[in-house]
Amino acid sequence: MKIKRSHPPHGPKRVLLIGWDAADWQMIDPLIEKGYMPTLAKLMSEGAWGNLATLRPILSPILWNTVATGKRADQHGVLGFTEPDADATGVRPTSSTSRKCKALWNILSQCGLRSNVVGWYASHPAEPINGVIVSNQFENSHLEKGLDAPLPTGAVHPPELADELASFRVHPREIDASALLPFVPKAAEVARQESNRLGKLQHLISQSATIHAVATHLMANTDWDFTAIYYEGIDRCGHEFMHCHPPKMEQVSDEEYEAYKGCMESIYRFHDMLLETLLKLAGDDTAVVLMSDHGYYNDHLRPDPGEGKAGPVEWHRPFGIIAAHGPGIRAGSRAYGASLLEIAPTVLQLLGLPAAYDMPGRVMAEILEECSTLPRIESWEDIEGKCGMHPPETRVDPAEAQAMLQQLADLGYIEAEGENAEISVAKTIAGNQISLVQAMMDAQLYAGAIEILEQLDDETRDLVASKLLLASCLLGVGDRKRARSVLLEIEAQQPEAPRMHMMLGTLEFADGNTEAALDHFQEVVKSEPRQPGLYNKLGEVFLSVKRYDQAFEAFEKALQIDGENPIALAGMARTKLEVSEPEAALDFGLSAAELVHHFPRVHLVIGEARISLGDHHGAIEALECCVRQAPRLAAAHQALAKAYRSLGQTDKAHEAELRAKGVLA
Repeated sequence: MKIKRSHPPHGPKRVLLIGWDAADWQMIDPLIEKGYMPTLAKLMSEGAWGNLATLRPILSPILWNTVATGKRADQHGVLGFTEPDADATGVRPTSSTSRKCKALWNILSQCGLRSNVVGWYASHPAEPINGVIVSNQFENSHLEKGLDAPLPTGAVHPPELADELASFRVHPREIDASALLPFVPKAAEVARQESNRLGKLQHLISQSATIHAVATHLMANTDWDFTAIYYEGIDRCGHEFMHCHPPKMEQVSDEEYEAYKGCMESIYRFHDMLLETLLKLAGDDTAVVLMSDHGYYNDHLRPDPGEGKAGPVEWHRPFGIIAAHGPGIRAGSRAYGASLLEIAPTVLQLLGLPAAYDMPGRVMAEILEECSTLPRIESWEDIEGKCGMHPPETRVDPAEAQAMLQQLADLGYIEAEGENAEISVAKTIAGNQISLVQAMMDAQLYAGAIEILEQLDDETRDLVASKLLLASCLLGVGDRKRARSVLLEIEAQQPEAPRMHMMLGTLEFADGNTEAALDHFQEVVKSEPRQPGLYNKLGEVFLSVKRYDQAFEAFEKALQIDGENPIALAGMARTKLEVSEPEAALDFGLSAAELVHHFPRVHLVIGEARISLGDHHGAIEALECCVRQAPRLAAAHQALAKAYRSLGQTDKAHEAELRAKGVLA
């Protein structure tokens, strides 16, 4: 079977996909207002933009493979930063051989389209696709006996381009004072400080410059239909310097704050300048999609930067960015409720190719000029022919793997490998299985997640963190009795564990024990008062007992902590609907749906609010979306019946009533 390209007459000739790891509108918006990111500002004004919800767990190897494949971790197989090597005698960085399904460039190769892929996470060793791949180990630059180390084996496909592209590597020593001063204006003084971070700054700038130099060379000198470029600089800069970003955190010394307070603003401005060149090279016939995999806490929600207080992942905010521009993109439109799962289907649509049914995301039709999407195929995995994927037995050079592992350890993502390889392998397997559980929970595949948790080794299964995951999954499948048993085990181990109290409160609430639920939530208030999820739970309880003023206060508190919390916005919407303020309910509901599209109860509230406002056509649109997402939600079918009857559509109203009663499936 061969898939034919269906190129719309006004569609793009090609697509440029740009990944800015950890880019966040909360950082970008103030810089645009100051005129500091003019390129992105222009792209937004002439194109489309919006939030992009991340997936759990928020780990870069998993997320960027989701972007490339349109599939979650349980489908694509990349579960963490590291994995056991082929013979399970040691640990290696996650590589392109870890991915067990086709990425966009594999799909495009089968369709005769040519791709350039530069720096994409876990793309080493480079796959033999139709086009060029420069892997994520290409930019790793260090000295060996005073000379620049050669490129890692397999960093470039086709290999005959390796020497030519190696000349574009920018080495850290080449990042001089003129490049550092925009980041650290007093670099000369800072250089005299013991344990200064200028070397790390040089390294992350050189890494971004290397990726950019190679990408622009390929864009200018090759024929291509698709180019994908991954920039890690914003994320790496965040890990090094976000704790020094204004406003000053009390845990940060005056000396450190004064030295590095401008780094985050500068890395964004640097990326805006890089973007300007990319747009010029792309030309007017190219659709450009700029996105990030998650955001980065930059305000009062930043975790304690003290050593050992918070891991790198705890800094990741659950919303990234998307901005798109060019032919095929509807100017002035907004992306609503999009997630990382939507990127691959949308890129395929722009290139005139169908998404597949085993890609859970949708095509973002709201930002496209041509709103009718191509019919899906069953799976691109069923399409035969050369796609450029490696055979699974392909190995990664052990020495190169060790250098990559050290880099991950330096960033804090993994522990430095100890002497006992067997222990390292066991920890890696357990950690990746926990990531798989979290990914399946994020997809609400609770039963499958429980099976994996029950197969973990005894030591990992007995950890409080593992038991908390199990309890959460048991609640997800409705096994409240066993969930309570597991939570009571945790209470015996850690009686003050906040998450345990959160779940016990949820359990008591589900059993109708309102006061007991409130008692557990108040325990969390004592230990983690800044947790927005806590106030969402309190709001739910107050709503259930019609204490609407207290419910509103609780949801409002959650929004004071995190102004883009969709659950809190949904709670505000429901509260306003209960007190007969449908206009306010609609506003809050639409704000929640803008952040997260797959949120059936929000669409229900929007529909009910529109009914109250007399907008029955709008109500039907929202409620039909709701029942597509939650076919068994009786309240949505009842509301649909009411809206249909108001428009005289009695047959549809009767059918909706039967569905509400469960007579029709």
